Amino acid sequence: MKSLGYLVVTQFKNQLRELLHRPSRLITAIFVVAMLAVVLFAGGQTPQAGEEMLPLSLLIGVVVAFYAVMFFMIARSGLNSGASFYTMADVSMLFPSPIPTRTILLYGLVRQLGTSVLLGFFLIFQYSWLHNLFGLELPGLIAILAGYAVTIFTAQITSMALYSVTAGDDRRRAAAKKLFAGAVVLALAGAGVPMALGSGGLLDRAAGAASSPFTLLIPCGGWLGQAVSTAMGGNPLLAAGGLLLAAAYIAAVLVLILRTDSDFYEDVLQATEVSHSAITAKKEGKMQDVVPKHVKVGKIGIGRGSGADAFYYKHKLENRRARIFLLDGMSLIMAVCLLFFGYLMKDAGVAVVFAFAAYLQFFTTITGRWIKELTLPYVYMVPQPAFRKLLAVCREQVRSMAAEAVLVMVLLGLLLGASPLVIAAMVAARIGYGLLYMAGNILVERVLGGMVNKILIFSLYFLILLLVAAPGIILGIVSGILLGTAAGLAATMVWNLLASAVIAFACRDILNCAELNNK
Repeated sequence: MKSLGYLVVTQFKNQLRELLHRPSRLITAIFVVAMLAVVLFAGGQTPQAGEEMLPLSLLIGVVVAFYAVMFFMIARSGLNSGASFYTMADVSMLFPSPIPTRTILLYGLVRQLGTSVLLGFFLIFQYSWLHNLFGLELPGLIAILAGYAVTIFTAQITSMALYSVTAGDDRRRAAAKKLFAGAVVLALAGAGVPMALGSGGLLDRAAGAASSPFTLLIPCGGWLGQAVSTAMGGNPLLAAGGLLLAAAYIAAVLVLILRTDSDFYEDVLQATEVSHSAITAKKEGKMQDVVPKHVKVGKIGIGRGSGADAFYYKHKLENRRARIFLLDGMSLIMAVCLLFFGYLMKDAGVAVVFAFAAYLQFFTTITGRWIKELTLPYVYMVPQPAFRKLLAVCREQVRSMAAEAVLVMVLLGLLLGASPLVIAAMVAARIGYGLLYMAGNILVERVLGGMVNKILIFSLYFLILLLVAAPGIILGIVSGILLGTAAGLAATMVWNLLASAVIAFACRDILNCAELNNK
């Protein structure tokens, strides 16, 4: 135990020394702290008098749903690949050492809990709008962050337990899938029964359901959601019950991991190797796809396209095999969040809701097959003009983005009661922002592609986008005030299209040589 304590303390000291001796990381840390201070200061301002707040019980319901979705998504991986709390260095040094398995497991759990807290760090940047919309105070936000960390931690150990129990046994895996499906049904019942029995509008029913004992039927999400509710004025009895259920569940899963017949070391070794490969690829600036063990190929060959156009049909084929029709998993989650936010803020107007939509779109546009294609050598080997290849690589993303804009913005516009002209402007403006985000990604890849510190690249990418989008935002606000909402959205779309075209043309040689974006 003393050796593991020494290892943890030494690793922490080394991370601090590396931070001080690497200016890029120090600058990134200062930037993040400064942005955090701005968010907390701006969000801590007292709302204007007379401004109506949504009930905190509704926020508890949102937290319960968020926790539950994250838990089930992560835990489900245990039916296929499992999870690991360790690095390859741990596998090489700790596993062969004469340290008890329980002690090594405890070491991994402590490390994972700290990692889970860091994963929830992004929630702090949501403080401003949560404070203005629900009146959430800082202690409540910290409670939400702590609950999120425990949710991720619980999902990870659940994934490890599922893999340990079902590895190499098809019957156990089939039984585990049925139990998992039963847990999902139980969660839906815990949310649906109080909604069906409630009275009033949708918001009133959702707020009432969040305070119902039925939420304790929702595995992990309901327990931890109620546990953090005391910081937001929730029911203390439900919070205590949720905390006890979560603690009992974690203890039971840990006992299952330790007492299962399978080899603990063998169970985590494969997952550790997979995570190590992904981390190494990120450090080297590469991207890795998660390839399933069993792939239904179906039709073989691209079948259409020649030259640069083959990349477009290649991406379409990959989407079909990944069962992506219009929206992938991330886009679907963001769309649901946006529609929910639009329902809550429909009285605030189209401009406010669209601003939030543009914010969420940033996270869905910076990922995609087109970005991965730029990191592979094949696109550089095609004997076609560089600019044509760049347009062909981006073509499928533009098509998907346009389809998503039509689907999501039309639903959002109908939800807000907007006119057909405003809805059309919303669709066009969303496409414009998507093209701007893509162009910004190309610019950053062209200028900063050789940098190793991806956090610093992401920060600079965000700043560059703010600078490029600022004139369009100002133009849109002025046009919206003078000519109406549709004109304001159209003005931002025009600016974003022009800026995207200029950036794409300026970076047209990015695919001439693989070394160009590694300077």
